[in-house]
Amino acid sequence: MTAVLLKVPEQLFDPYFFGDNEVYVCPERYMEEEHFFAYEVLYYNGIKKKYLPWLYRDKVVKDVIDSWNKEQGTIKEKYKSRDKSVQNHMKKGIALFYMLLFWSNSVPVSLREWHLDCKDLSLKPVNVEERVTFIRQNTKLYHSYVQLTELFQEQYKQVAKDRAIINLKKNIE
Repeated sequence: MTAVLLKVPEQLFDPYFFGDNEVYVCPERYMEEEHFFAYEVLYYNGIKKKYLPWLYRDKVVKDVIDSWNKEQGTIKEKYKSRDKSVQNHMKKGIALFYMLLFWSNSVPVSLREWHLDCKDLSLKPVNVEERVTFIRQNTKLYHSYVQLTELFQEQYKQVAKDRAIINLKKNIE
């Protein structure tokens, strides 16, 4: 599929990620900066797709974690060399975390009121709203990178714990 120009849906409107009211999306490239939240853009615009990542939790958690692991090394090097482009890489890391957070709870990402939507998520790190807000406001700080890394680890542990509980219940039945 080639990239298509669509309206940024109100559920995703967040100036941090979308500077305009329209965005080009290509679902096959959803982990690339220009196409963050491509599946959500399509979904909220009423465009039906057979594959919705939040319905395939185990696969997408692995994909997002793999993408984060690649990005994490770049971010660390950018901080080490005091490269100002680190902010763009942190933005990608934050987008990946939103994907992990929402998709691991089997729901599409919602950015507009994500603080409120987080309250309904069963799998999430402690104080996730405050921590992500701090990271977004302070992407230049190395501590933000450390905090983002911890959020990824905590969310992955939440998912692994939930998967183990589900498997245990299946074995008991």
